Amino acid sequence: MSLTLHTMTLTPAQTRSARRANRVMAAAPRLKPDGWRLQLGQRLNPLADRAVGRLGALTLKRRGVAVSSLVIDAAAHSIPLRLLQPATTPRGLLIDFHGGGWVLGSAALNDGLTRHFAEAGLAVTSVDYRLLDEARGVWMPDAVEDCVAALRWALGEGRDRLGVDHVFLMGESAGAHLAALALLKLRDEGQVPLPACIFVQGVFDLSGTPSARTAGPETLLFDGPNLPRDLGRLTPGLDEAGRRAPDLSPLHADLSGLPPALFVTGELDPFRDDSLLMAEAWARHSPVDLLDVSTAPHGFQHFGAPTAALAQAFMRRWIDETAALEPVSVENSEC
Repeated sequence: MSLTLHTMTLTPAQTRSARRANRVMAAAPRLKPDGWRLQLGQRLNPLADRAVGRLGALTLKRRGVAVSSLVIDAAAHSIPLRLLQPATTPRGLLIDFHGGGWVLGSAALNDGLTRHFAEAGLAVTSVDYRLLDEARGVWMPDAVEDCVAALRWALGEGRDRLGVDHVFLMGESAGAHLAALALLKLRDEGQVPLPACIFVQGVFDLSGTPSARTAGPETLLFDGPNLPRDLGRLTPGLDEAGRRAPDLSPLHADLSGLPPALFVTGELDPFRDDSLLMAEAWARHSPVDLLDVSTAPHGFQHFGAPTAALAQAFMRRWIDETAALEPVSVENSEC
């Protein structure tokens, strides 16, 4: 198969703007999967979800995108979904798994990263999978189980409900990790009718790739020197070999029989090697495109840098070209 590298080039003005956003991030607290900051974030997460969800729905309505909520049944609980529908008949359905280190985030909080797809004519379903929480006894297999159920829904009832032929898969950061594991699970069940999938700054090896292991104190968003230790806290009771199991770390799985993929990585992402190594492994079986974003730290789409709009425009074009869809222009997007 093949791997095609795309390097994002910026104008001097765009570079200056991106670096300003990075300086703001450098002053922010680092994300850690324990401690008072995480506990506070988990308590505030539902409040932020409701507030942002309501405001986001109003904003999207003005832009011609309808927002609704639905719930699907899983084995022993229900999974909330957030559906964004374009004003016209959808050209396809994109199922999205949000990031947040497996412990934070929500479907509504991802509107800023998904609405441009809805404005371009795709229906978008974002999934509120269970977040890891020791107090509630929720661990990685539970989150994966939810994502598998949501992907099954998208390929069955969701496709029928929206009257679409194509279902696309996208995940960012922790969501990319869960999306890959869900896709592998369905592949093993003989179900991979997807034309394309997108993985944005994914984490594909919970034992830590070289870039995660060598992350320094200058790392943005994360506590770089302690990143391998923090990854280990997500899977208690397992040593490094255990965390490399294919059902936890998709980098070490059999990647045959999977659809074409786009991987997006950033120049300053401590998980950069996760995307590079996963793209190389995936490309041994299916076509892969790799977008390398200049100046981009992990989570760059959330922090106001001009690289966000440029990367999003690339993703839309890639979906259109990979699935041979007629492109739809998006107002105020940068290309």
